[in-house]
Amino acid sequence: MNYSILAILFGLTPLLQYFIKGWAFFGVSLILFIIFYRILKLQGKQVFSFLAGTIIAAEAIALLFGFTNLFILAYLITVAIIFLVAANDEKKIDILKEYLSESGENEKDWNFYHLFFGRGEVSSIEEIGKLLGSILGIKDGKIAFSVQMPNGDYYKRIINKSDIKSYNLYDIKSNQELYYVKIRDLFMPNRRLRTLHKPHLETFCLTIETIDGEVVSFYEEPDVLQKIVKQLDEL
Repeated sequence: MNYSILAILFGLTPLLQYFIKGWAFFGVSLILFIIFYRILKLQGKQVFSFLAGTIIAAEAIALLFGFTNLFILAYLITVAIIFLVAANDEKKIDILKEYLSESGENEKDWNFYHLFFGRGEVSSIEEIGKLLGSILGIKDGKIAFSVQMPNGDYYKRIINKSDIKSYNLYDIKSNQELYYVKIRDLFMPNRRLRTLHKPHLETFCLTIETIDGEVVSFYEEPDVLQKIVKQLDEL
């Protein structure tokens, strides 16, 4: 599938205003953009750049022919900016794919995941905030990852199954500090409100140890980590 062409087609969504007006277009397009993001995610920077550019071009056509308005214009510009931010984030995937190609690997054989990366074992929830954004790739018999270090350089590595000493999905617990609900929480809900009833906070991390002694940790939602562990079990 050519995702670049697909992104351009998706970017023509503003032209739907010719048939769907006002709030109806806003609702329909918002749902479509969410779907488009999920389809194009992990396909690299270029597809999101094409998507954002086509959205702006299509909206310019709608503006030229007079079947849009300033509210929709502002909304679509915001959407395009969000996709450009996503494009910058997807650059990490391109870097890992390029590294795999240079190493003689076929990128199409790999499954990729956005994760947070750290060296060593994460021992507390507070440490999760210090982890770095990364990309993890998995294929039969191998894993690979790429992470941008604080100095701007990318650390990339391919690890064969035979080089993995152990891996472990473990939970991390932390005592929750007392939180007093504020009036502003009525208008700007705080995510901590969802856990006020819990005396402890709990999350999960995946740690991989290699035979040369390197220990790396990855963090994401538990269902994502469980999916990765299942793939590791099948290596």
